[in-house]
Amino acid sequence: MKNNPKLAVWLISALLLVAVSVATLFTFFWQLKSAADMRQHTYVVLNNSHSFISTLRGAETNLRGFLLTHDETFLQPFMEVRENLNLQLEKLHQLAKIPAAQAHLNTLTPLIEAKLTFMERLIELARNGKISTAVDEVRNTDGGRMMEAITIEMNNFIKVEEAAFKQYDTAFQSQMRRLFGIIVFTSLFVLLFAATFVYFIYRNSQQRIKNLVHLETKQLLDTQEALNQQLQQAFSLVRDQQFYTRSLIESNIDALITTDPAGIISDVNKQMEELTGCSRDELIGAPFKNCFTDPEHAEAGIKRVLKENKVTNYELTARARDGKQTVVSYNATTFYDRDQNLQGVFAAARDVTERKHFDRELEKNNIELEKAKSAAEKANLAKSDFLSSMSHELRTPLSAILGFAQLIEAGNPAPSPVQKRSLDQILQAGWYLLDLINEILDLALIESGKLSLSMEPVSLAQVMQECATMIEPQAHKRGINVSFPPFDILDSVYADHTRVKQVLINLLSNAIKYNCVNGTVVITCKEHTPGRLRITVADTGDGLSPEKIAQLFQPFNRLGQESMAEEGTGIGLVMTKRLIELMGGTMGLDSIVGKGSNFWIELNSTADKAKIDESQPIYFKQPEPTPGTALRTLLYVEDNPANLMLVENLIARRRDIHLFTAHDGNGGVTLARKTLPDVILMDINLPGISGIDALKLLRTDPITAHIPVVALSANAMPADIEKGLQAGFYRYLTKPIKVDEFMQTLELALKFTDTLKPPNNIEIKHYPQTAAEQQT
Repeated sequence: MKNNPKLAVWLISALLLVAVSVATLFTFFWQLKSAADMRQHTYVVLNNSHSFISTLRGAETNLRGFLLTHDETFLQPFMEVRENLNLQLEKLHQLAKIPAAQAHLNTLTPLIEAKLTFMERLIELARNGKISTAVDEVRNTDGGRMMEAITIEMNNFIKVEEAAFKQYDTAFQSQMRRLFGIIVFTSLFVLLFAATFVYFIYRNSQQRIKNLVHLETKQLLDTQEALNQQLQQAFSLVRDQQFYTRSLIESNIDALITTDPAGIISDVNKQMEELTGCSRDELIGAPFKNCFTDPEHAEAGIKRVLKENKVTNYELTARARDGKQTVVSYNATTFYDRDQNLQGVFAAARDVTERKHFDRELEKNNIELEKAKSAAEKANLAKSDFLSSMSHELRTPLSAILGFAQLIEAGNPAPSPVQKRSLDQILQAGWYLLDLINEILDLALIESGKLSLSMEPVSLAQVMQECATMIEPQAHKRGINVSFPPFDILDSVYADHTRVKQVLINLLSNAIKYNCVNGTVVITCKEHTPGRLRITVADTGDGLSPEKIAQLFQPFNRLGQESMAEEGTGIGLVMTKRLIELMGGTMGLDSIVGKGSNFWIELNSTADKAKIDESQPIYFKQPEPTPGTALRTLLYVEDNPANLMLVENLIARRRDIHLFTAHDGNGGVTLARKTLPDVILMDINLPGISGIDALKLLRTDPITAHIPVVALSANAMPADIEKGLQAGFYRYLTKPIKVDEFMQTLELALKFTDTLKPPNNIEIKHYPQTAAEQQT
């Protein structure tokens, strides 16, 4: 370039033109940014406008909810809105820059004040017991006209801002097109400049490249000639060594080879010629590795022999000239001359093709088995994870539904008859949905082989009595007459008490659901074969055809009942049959179309006396605090607001308990160390660290190790419960909450706390305040 002044002038001119283009580009860019800022500002004004009118309408809706229900909780959002509306309107005044828009906002201000004053008057009337007056004023059209006037003014304001937005957007698009044109022009110019520059550089350096290529070629030719001379010397040496091994090589049945230390073949026998399809002359002097399909592996075998002096059963695949491949077992050792100078490697290659083929087939089968086993384990693990996640996700909202419904049902004052009917429907639907979830999880556990049974003598009389009590409301509602055998003549069976009752309830529910109007259900029990009792549930329903019977025990197949009013999932009978089989029994049916069906189960009878469960349902009675007694303390660690509210309402009924709450595991541990509660209630799935990890931290700290921690979680799989109990939880409760069970467990934990006292010699530490603690 120093010898080409024209090139230097051209480059300087091109660089100046590029600089001018870049400056122009930046100018257009700032103009585009200004247009974009104006458009974005108008967009923000429109968003705030829509948010303002939505907030006002939400306040009106909350007010109506308060007037209808008299529930003060509806007023909380209204009071927040009352304070925020003026702030939002002031923000709109600050954001709006168009005079026409400011005019609409000025008109809107007194209308908003009038509307809020009107709404506050309604609240005051309702709080003073003048509900009818408040309702009359709501029906008056003045409130509606105020809202309509506000809406009209707000719409006019929005139209002005939308028109401005379109104007700014048009300017923005115009600047974008101009900027794009500049970018395209600049890019094309830069490409042209680069191509020209490369051309000049290429032309100036071409001669230098030619000189370097010539020099490198000469050096390579000299090196190649030296290598050829060395190779010729090696060939001569190999031939001189042939007489040492000739007789031994030719007398062996294996393919024999000798090589020098560099891996060059010095001699072979006839078997090696047959193995490779090459003559002896062709093989001698050739690299040993070239006789095999994997030269690197063959060369590694030679190096290993030289390093270890011996190698056995080293597998290689010989490759013949015609393409035939033969697997051989390579065994080799080093050999020396009389002066103990290394001469090379002596090797024998034995054909092991058949044996290798057998080994490959065996290995392939083993691999397939391992893959199948691994796939099954992964599928089973994925299934368990899915079921656990599904159980948790379904139980979490059910916990709020059933928990608050139980609170309202047991509230004071008691709900009205209309409310009581509504609550009954909520509870009935909620518990039914929970039963469906449990059925699906039970079926999955059965199919995965993880369902555990407690096999023991079971009294059929007790089971039948429990079933009669549970099924009576359903039968009475449908007008079905259910007939049980005399309880005093029933024997015992060897089974799981809970699962036997589950099976019978399922069969009885189906017999009632799919019966005719005013039909009958008859239960009989007798010895069918020695040592086997058969329980039959006969109904007077429509019966089943042979085609439907063949599909009866298929999961989720309801045999065409999907369009009927009867609830169901189609897994009840499937699970019933598999439960019976797990308990060593059998199940079947006899059915006639138009006359009904007889479902029967058989279980092993036993002469052992069954344990009779005489316990009664626990109904928790609220204890009254003793005057002068210190408040008990309970810490609840939960991140779900609905669950927190539910437990707060439950604990509010206990005047002797003070409740602390934390929203994550770290915050719960910190609060427990500061307050030292009597009992801790812990969720499992928490932000930050899990409930189990939080429990470990509490157990390792001497000042909190004695506090009983009760798990309350929607993780309701048996494996989750077992894991929680093994981790050290005092009790493990599952969601949805059953109020009596929850309060009874809390009382037991408090009594347990009374039996334990923290060590007196423990120094209470002052832990630094964390972000989680501040939030708590």
